[in-house]
Order: sequence, then structure tokens, then C-alpha cells
Amino acid sequence: MNVVQATLLGALLGGIIGVVGTYLGAIRIANKQFLIDAGTKFRAAFHDELATLKAQEKIDAINILESAFKKHLIAISEFVRRLPRCKRATFNQAWENYYCHPATKIQHLVQYDTVTGSTDQRKKNRELAIKRIEHILSFSK
Repeated sequence: MNVVQATLLGALLGGIIGVVGTYLGAIRIANKQFLIDAGTKFRAAFHDELATLKAQEKIDAINILESAFKKHLIAISEFVRRLPRCKRATFNQAWENYYCHPATKIQHLVQYDTVTGSTDQRKKNRELAIKRIEHILSFSK
């Protein structure tokens, strides 16, 4: 192989490596943008309920959260598809902790009852709902 052939081969390999690198970089940027967009939509799906829970002392948290549950479930299913695989198990656990009874694993938003019980218990339940929603939303940052 002479110098001209080696130079051409080097240029060709360099070009191929550059194209592949650019392609992979573009894919990575596009995936990151998809995650950012999905995260924005995801946070928006919980915004009203979280704001209501934070702003008002006397609310019916169960009714608010149950009314929005379908919207939240849709947002969850769209967002989890964009979440990196390494974070999905932890995310799914946080979602399950939010909407399931710890012992039975059955949908159970009654744990956020802010209508009955003592004032302290109602406050704790509201704070628990806020904490769990914020934990779910932390995956979108």
C-alpha cells in the first residue's frame, strides 16, 4: 500500500467514523429532547392537583386525586416510555407507592383522606400525597 492509498483509506475511515459519530450524537440529542418534552407534559398533568393540595388546608384530597387519576395514568404511561430503562423500576415503584395500599397493592387513594380524622391526621395525609406526587415528578427533572 502506497502513501496515497493509505491517505485515502485514512480519510475514508475518518469520514465514516465522523458520520457514525454525528448520527449517534443526533440520536442521543433527539432522545434527550423527547424525554424533556415528555417530562414537561408529565409535570403539567399533575400541576393542578399538586397546586391545590399545597394551597388549601380544607380540601377533599381523595376526590381531587380520584377525579384526576385517569389523566395521571395516561401521563404516566406516556412518560415511562421515554424514561431510561435503568430508572423504570424505581419510577414504577414510586407510582405504585402513590396509588396502591402498601399491604394489599390494590388501588387505594383513601390513604390521602383529608376529610375525616383528626386535624393532624388530615394534614399528614395531605402532606403524604404531596410528598409522593413530588417524588414521582422528580423523575422528570
